[in-house]
Amino acid sequence: MKTRFASIAGSVLAQSAWKRVLFSLAVLILLWLAIGWSVAIP
Repeated sequence: MKTRFASIAGSVLAQSAWKRVLFSLAVLILLWLAIGWSVAIP
């Protein structure tokens, strides 16, 4: 199980950089949406 997870993580890290950039941008957008939602609705 550990080796499979390590291989999956390795393949994810080996992917092209733009995929990681898009993923990080999506996470940031979700965080901003959550913060804005909590602020807009007290």
